[in-house]
Amino acid sequence: MPSKQLATIALALLLANPVTTTAMSRPVEPPIAVSASAVRTDPLPPASIDIGAVTVTTDIAYSTLSGYRPMLLDLYRPKGNGQHPLVIYVHGGSWTNGSKRTTGHFTDFPDVLARLAERGFVVASVDYRLSSEASFPAAVQDIKAAVRFLRANAGKYGIDPDHVGIWGASAGAHLAALTAFTVEDFDFDPPGMENAGESDRVQAFVGWYGPYELRALFRQASTPGNGVDPSGPMRFFGCTPEGCPPGVFTKASPISHVDAGDPPTLLIHGTDDTTVPAEQSRQLDAKLNAAGVDAKLVLIDGVSHDWSGKNQGATATASRKAIGTTFDWLEKQLLRGR
Repeated sequence: MPSKQLATIALALLLANPVTTTAMSRPVEPPIAVSASAVRTDPLPPASIDIGAVTVTTDIAYSTLSGYRPMLLDLYRPKGNGQHPLVIYVHGGSWTNGSKRTTGHFTDFPDVLARLAERGFVVASVDYRLSSEASFPAAVQDIKAAVRFLRANAGKYGIDPDHVGIWGASAGAHLAALTAFTVEDFDFDPPGMENAGESDRVQAFVGWYGPYELRALFRQASTPGNGVDPSGPMRFFGCTPEGCPPGVFTKASPISHVDAGDPPTLLIHGTDDTTVPAEQSRQLDAKLNAAGVDAKLVLIDGVSHDWSGKNQGATATASRKAIGTTFDWLEKQLLRGR
Protein backbone atom coordinates (compact mmCIF):
# COMPACT_ATOMS: atom_id res chain seq x y z
CA MET A 1 0.00 0.00 0.00
CA PRO A 2 1.46 3.43 -0.90
CA SER A 3 2.99 5.37 1.99
CA LYS A 4 0.68 8.34 1.38
CA GLN A 5 -2.38 6.10 1.80
CA LEU A 6 -0.91 4.57 4.97
CA ALA A 7 -0.37 8.05 6.44
CA THR A 8 -3.97 8.97 5.64
CA ILE A 9 -5.27 5.84 7.40
CA ALA A 10 -3.03 6.52 10.45
CA LEU A 11 -4.29 10.10 10.73
CA ALA A 12 -7.91 8.91 10.53
CA LEU A 13 -7.31 6.38 13.33
CA LEU A 14 -5.68 9.03 15.52
CA LEU A 15 -8.58 11.43 15.07
CA ALA A 16 -11.06 8.67 15.85
CA ASN A 17 -9.18 7.63 19.02
CA PRO A 18 -7.40 10.72 20.35
CA VAL A 19 -4.80 10.35 23.14
CA THR A 20 -4.73 13.23 25.61
CA THR A 21 -1.47 14.92 26.53
CA THR A 22 -2.03 14.03 30.18
CA ALA A 23 -2.37 10.35 29.42
CA MET A 24 0.78 10.41 27.28
CA SER A 25 2.90 12.24 29.86
CA ARG A 26 1.69 10.66 33.10
CA PRO A 27 1.69 6.85 33.33
CA VAL A 28 -0.77 5.13 35.62
CA GLU A 29 0.68 5.02 39.14
CA PRO A 30 0.15 2.25 41.68
CA PRO A 31 -2.18 3.18 44.57
CA ILE A 32 -0.60 5.19 47.38
CA ALA A 33 0.22 2.86 50.29
CA VAL A 34 -1.87 3.52 53.42
CA SER A 35 -1.43 1.81 56.80
CA ALA A 36 -4.15 0.75 59.24
CA SER A 37 -2.38 2.70 62.00
CA ALA A 38 -0.55 6.03 62.10
CA VAL A 39 3.00 5.75 60.71
CA ARG A 40 6.07 6.83 62.68
CA THR A 41 8.85 5.02 60.78
CA ASP A 42 11.37 7.18 58.91
CA PRO A 43 11.82 5.57 55.47
CA LEU A 44 14.62 7.83 54.17
CA PRO A 45 18.36 7.18 54.60
CA PRO A 46 20.59 10.12 55.64
CA ALA A 47 21.79 10.80 52.10
CA SER A 48 20.70 11.98 48.68
CA ILE A 49 18.74 9.30 46.88
CA ASP A 50 16.58 8.84 43.81
CA ILE A 51 12.89 7.95 43.97
CA GLY A 52 11.86 7.27 40.40
CA ALA A 53 12.42 10.41 38.35
CA VAL A 54 12.97 12.51 41.49
CA THR A 55 16.16 13.33 43.38
CA VAL A 56 15.76 13.68 47.16
CA THR A 57 18.32 15.69 49.11
CA THR A 58 17.87 15.20 52.84
CA ASP A 59 18.53 17.42 55.84
CA ILE A 60 19.39 20.74 54.23
CA ALA A 61 19.88 23.37 56.97
CA TYR A 62 17.62 26.31 56.18
CA SER A 63 17.97 28.20 59.48
CA THR A 64 20.67 28.29 62.15
CA LEU A 65 19.58 30.34 65.15
CA SER A 66 21.93 30.62 68.11
CA GLY A 67 20.88 28.36 70.99
CA TYR A 68 18.76 26.02 68.84
CA ARG A 69 19.34 22.96 66.70
CA PRO A 70 19.64 23.67 62.96
CA MET A 71 16.28 23.61 61.23
CA LEU A 72 16.34 21.09 58.38
CA LEU A 73 14.33 20.34 55.26
CA ASP A 74 14.22 17.55 52.71
CA LEU A 75 14.08 18.62 49.06
CA TYR A 76 12.42 16.62 46.26
CA ARG A 77 13.38 17.75 42.75
CA PRO A 78 12.38 16.46 39.31
CA LYS A 79 15.40 15.40 37.30
CA GLY A 80 16.39 17.68 34.46
CA ASN A 81 16.92 21.39 34.02
CA GLY A 82 14.57 24.33 34.33
CA GLN A 83 12.64 26.09 37.07
CA HIS A 84 9.69 24.47 38.79
CA PRO A 85 6.99 25.79 41.15
CA LEU A 86 7.74 25.15 44.80
CA VAL A 87 5.47 23.45 47.35
CA ILE A 88 6.47 23.56 51.03
CA TYR A 89 4.97 20.85 53.27
CA VAL A 90 4.54 21.47 57.03
CA HIS A 91 3.91 18.41 59.21
CA GLY A 92 1.47 18.15 62.10
CA GLY A 93 1.82 16.80 65.63
CA SER A 94 0.00 19.18 68.00
CA TRP A 95 2.99 21.56 67.84
CA THR A 96 4.76 19.09 70.14
CA ASN A 97 6.05 16.27 67.90
CA GLY A 98 5.96 14.98 64.34
CA SER A 99 8.38 14.60 61.47
CA LYS A 100 8.92 16.00 57.99
CA ARG A 101 8.90 12.39 56.72
CA THR A 102 5.68 11.01 58.19
CA THR A 103 2.04 12.08 58.01
CA GLY A 104 -1.12 10.30 59.06
CA HIS A 105 -1.55 6.78 57.70
CA PHE A 106 0.68 7.11 54.64
CA THR A 107 3.04 4.14 54.78
CA ASP A 108 5.80 5.93 52.85
CA PHE A 109 5.20 9.67 52.93
CA PRO A 110 8.46 10.53 51.10
CA ASP A 111 7.10 8.48 48.19
CA VAL A 112 3.93 10.62 48.30
CA LEU A 113 6.00 13.81 48.15
CA ALA A 114 8.09 12.35 45.32
CA ARG A 115 4.88 11.74 43.34
CA LEU A 116 4.05 15.43 43.67
CA ALA A 117 7.57 16.32 42.49
CA GLU A 118 7.08 14.03 39.48
CA ARG A 119 4.23 16.31 38.39
CA GLY A 120 6.74 19.14 37.92
CA PHE A 121 7.20 20.66 41.39
CA VAL A 122 10.12 21.17 43.70
CA VAL A 123 8.82 19.95 47.07
CA ALA A 124 10.34 20.90 50.44
CA SER A 125 9.26 19.13 53.64
CA VAL A 126 10.39 21.09 56.70
CA ASP A 127 11.07 20.65 60.39
CA TYR A 128 10.41 23.48 62.86
CA ARG A 129 10.84 24.22 66.57
CA LEU A 130 8.39 22.30 68.74
CA SER A 131 6.71 23.28 72.02
CA SER A 132 9.53 21.74 74.08
CA GLU A 133 12.06 23.98 72.29
CA ALA A 134 10.40 27.36 71.87
CA SER A 135 6.96 28.90 72.22
CA PHE A 136 4.82 30.74 69.68
CA PRO A 137 5.63 32.39 67.28
CA ALA A 138 8.92 30.46 66.91
CA ALA A 139 7.53 27.78 64.60
CA VAL A 140 5.91 30.40 62.34
CA GLN A 141 9.23 32.21 62.19
CA ASP A 142 10.84 28.95 61.09
CA ILE A 143 8.37 28.34 58.27
CA LYS A 144 8.77 31.91 57.02
CA ALA A 145 12.55 31.43 57.19
CA ALA A 146 12.18 28.32 55.01
CA VAL A 147 10.21 30.30 52.40
CA ARG A 148 12.90 32.98 52.30
CA PHE A 149 15.77 30.47 52.25
CA LEU A 150 14.29 28.60 49.30
CA ARG A 151 13.66 31.84 47.39
CA ALA A 152 17.23 32.94 48.08
CA ASN A 153 18.46 29.62 46.64
CA ALA A 154 15.95 29.39 43.79
CA GLY A 155 18.67 29.24 41.13
CA LYS A 156 20.59 26.51 42.95
CA TYR A 157 17.53 24.29 43.45
CA GLY A 158 15.65 24.93 40.19
CA ILE A 159 12.78 26.83 41.84
CA ASP A 160 10.42 29.29 40.19
CA PRO A 161 10.30 31.92 42.98
CA ASP A 162 7.09 33.48 41.64
CA HIS A 163 5.05 30.29 42.10
CA VAL A 164 5.24 29.06 45.68
CA GLY A 165 2.60 27.04 47.52
CA ILE A 166 2.40 25.93 51.14
CA TRP A 167 0.56 22.85 52.43
CA GLY A 168 0.16 21.65 55.99
CA ALA A 169 -1.69 19.07 58.06
CA SER A 170 -3.24 19.66 61.51
CA ALA A 171 -0.83 21.90 63.49
CA GLY A 172 1.14 22.19 60.25
CA ALA A 173 -1.97 23.57 58.54
CA HIS A 174 -2.19 26.19 61.30
CA LEU A 175 1.45 27.22 60.77
CA ALA A 176 1.08 27.18 56.98
CA ALA A 177 -2.07 29.32 57.18
CA LEU A 178 -0.37 31.89 59.41
CA THR A 179 2.52 32.00 56.95
CA ALA A 180 0.12 32.50 54.03
CA PHE A 181 -2.02 35.15 55.74
CA THR A 182 0.67 37.31 57.45
CA VAL A 183 2.87 38.43 54.56
CA GLU A 184 5.70 40.75 55.60
CA ASP A 185 4.27 40.94 59.13
CA PHE A 186 7.41 41.60 61.14
CA ASP A 187 5.72 40.59 64.38
CA PHE A 188 6.36 37.05 63.13
CA ASP A 189 10.01 37.59 62.21
CA PRO A 190 12.94 37.06 64.60
CA PRO A 191 15.55 39.79 65.02
CA GLY A 192 18.54 39.33 62.73
CA MET A 193 16.76 36.84 60.48
CA GLU A 194 18.57 35.38 57.50
CA ASN A 195 17.62 36.19 53.89
CA ALA A 196 15.70 39.26 55.09
CA GLY A 197 15.59 40.67 51.57
CA GLU A 198 13.47 37.78 50.29
CA SER A 199 9.67 37.78 50.38
CA ASP A 200 7.71 35.31 52.53
CA ARG A 201 4.66 35.57 50.23
CA VAL A 202 3.09 32.38 48.86
CA GLN A 203 0.72 32.00 45.92
CA ALA A 204 -1.35 29.05 47.19
CA PHE A 205 -2.28 27.44 50.53
CA VAL A 206 -3.64 23.97 51.30
CA GLY A 207 -4.84 23.06 54.80
CA TRP A 208 -5.70 19.54 55.98
CA TYR A 209 -7.85 19.30 59.15
CA GLY A 210 -6.28 22.44 60.55
CA PRO A 211 -7.08 24.58 63.61
CA TYR A 212 -7.71 28.15 62.54
CA GLU A 213 -9.64 29.73 65.46
CA LEU A 214 -7.78 28.73 68.61
CA ARG A 215 -10.03 30.03 71.37
CA ALA A 216 -12.86 27.73 70.31
CA LEU A 217 -10.44 24.85 69.73
CA PHE A 218 -8.96 24.97 73.22
CA ARG A 219 -12.36 25.52 74.81
CA GLN A 220 -13.43 22.25 73.17
CA ALA A 221 -10.16 20.51 74.16
CA SER A 222 -10.63 21.49 77.81
CA THR A 223 -14.13 20.03 78.21
CA PRO A 224 -14.48 17.03 80.57
CA GLY A 225 -14.17 13.71 78.79
CA ASN A 226 -12.29 15.10 75.81
CA GLY A 227 -9.63 12.65 74.65
CA VAL A 228 -7.10 15.28 73.52
CA ASP A 229 -4.28 16.26 75.91
CA PRO A 230 -3.97 20.05 75.53
CA SER A 231 -0.88 20.46 77.75
CA GLY A 232 1.74 20.43 74.96
CA PRO A 233 -0.20 22.76 72.65
CA MET A 234 -0.98 25.13 75.54
CA ARG A 235 2.73 25.23 76.40
CA PHE A 236 3.50 26.11 72.78
CA PHE A 237 1.27 29.18 73.07
CA GLY A 238 2.96 30.25 76.31
CA CYS A 239 0.11 29.20 78.59
CA THR A 240 0.55 28.09 82.21
CA PRO A 241 -1.95 26.92 84.86
CA GLU A 242 -2.32 30.60 85.72
CA GLY A 243 -3.43 31.55 82.22
CA CYS A 244 -2.26 32.53 78.74
CA PRO A 245 -0.47 35.63 77.47
CA PRO A 246 -2.96 38.42 76.66
CA GLY A 247 -4.19 38.31 73.09
CA VAL A 248 -2.20 35.21 72.14
CA PHE A 249 -5.18 33.28 70.74
CA THR A 250 -6.20 36.21 68.55
CA LYS A 251 -2.69 36.75 67.23
CA ALA A 252 -2.12 33.01 66.71
CA SER A 253 -5.44 32.33 64.96
CA PRO A 254 -5.15 32.42 61.15
CA ILE A 255 -8.79 33.51 60.87
CA SER A 256 -7.82 36.79 62.58
CA HIS A 257 -5.48 37.69 59.73
CA VAL A 258 -7.72 37.06 56.71
CA ASP A 259 -7.90 39.84 54.12
CA ALA A 260 -8.47 40.24 50.38
CA GLY A 261 -4.77 39.82 49.62
CA ASP A 262 -4.60 36.23 50.81
CA PRO A 263 -3.69 33.50 48.31
CA PRO A 264 -6.08 30.96 46.78
CA THR A 265 -6.89 28.38 49.44
CA LEU A 266 -7.96 24.73 49.53
CA LEU A 267 -9.27 23.36 52.85
CA ILE A 268 -9.93 19.62 53.34
CA HIS A 269 -11.45 18.19 56.52
CA GLY A 270 -13.13 15.00 57.73
CA THR A 271 -16.72 15.49 58.85
CA ASP A 272 -16.24 13.22 61.91
CA ASP A 273 -13.02 14.83 63.17
CA THR A 274 -13.05 14.75 66.98
CA THR A 275 -9.56 16.25 67.40
CA VAL A 276 -10.03 19.39 65.32
CA PRO A 277 -13.74 19.82 64.44
CA ALA A 278 -14.58 20.42 60.78
CA GLU A 279 -16.24 23.66 61.91
CA GLN A 280 -12.72 25.13 62.03
CA SER A 281 -12.38 24.76 58.27
CA ARG A 282 -15.97 25.81 57.64
CA GLN A 283 -15.43 29.08 59.51
CA LEU A 284 -12.16 29.86 57.72
CA ASP A 285 -13.70 29.08 54.34
CA ALA A 286 -16.60 31.46 55.06
CA LYS A 287 -14.23 34.21 56.22
CA LEU A 288 -12.02 33.87 53.14
CA ASN A 289 -14.94 33.92 50.72
CA ALA A 290 -16.42 36.96 52.47
CA ALA A 291 -13.08 38.72 51.93
CA GLY A 292 -13.14 37.88 48.22
CA VAL A 293 -10.42 35.22 48.38
CA ASP A 294 -10.63 32.24 46.01
CA ALA A 295 -11.28 29.52 48.62
CA LYS A 296 -12.56 25.96 48.28
CA LEU A 297 -13.74 23.63 51.07
CA VAL A 298 -13.80 19.85 50.60
CA LEU A 299 -15.39 17.75 53.35
CA ILE A 300 -14.73 14.00 53.41
CA ASP A 301 -17.64 12.17 54.99
CA GLY A 302 -17.23 9.59 57.73
CA VAL A 303 -13.56 10.11 58.64
CA SER A 304 -11.81 11.77 61.54
CA HIS A 305 -8.37 13.31 62.02
CA ASP A 306 -5.53 11.97 59.82
CA TRP A 307 -8.30 10.62 57.52
CA SER A 308 -8.97 7.82 60.06
CA GLY A 309 -12.06 5.86 59.06
CA LYS A 310 -14.03 2.98 60.53
CA ASN A 311 -11.69 0.49 58.87
CA GLN A 312 -8.52 0.42 56.79
CA GLY A 313 -10.46 0.61 53.53
CA ALA A 314 -12.23 3.80 54.58
CA THR A 315 -8.95 5.30 55.80
CA ALA A 316 -7.18 4.44 52.55
CA THR A 317 -10.00 5.81 50.40
CA ALA A 318 -10.10 9.12 52.29
CA SER A 319 -6.29 9.46 52.36
CA ARG A 320 -6.05 8.92 48.62
CA LYS A 321 -8.92 11.29 47.93
CA ALA A 322 -7.20 14.01 49.96
CA ILE A 323 -3.93 13.49 48.08
CA GLY A 324 -5.56 13.43 44.66
CA THR A 325 -7.61 16.56 45.37
CA THR A 326 -4.55 18.37 46.73
CA PHE A 327 -2.23 17.46 43.86
CA ASP A 328 -4.78 18.39 41.18
CA TRP A 329 -5.55 21.72 42.87
CA LEU A 330 -1.85 22.63 43.27
CA GLU A 331 -1.26 21.75 39.64
CA LYS A 332 -4.12 24.05 38.60
CA GLN A 333 -2.93 26.93 40.78
CA LEU A 334 0.84 26.78 40.26
CA LEU A 335 1.63 24.85 37.09
CA ARG A 336 -1.00 25.59 34.47
CA GLY A 337 -0.71 28.83 32.56
CA ARG A 338 2.69 29.79 33.93
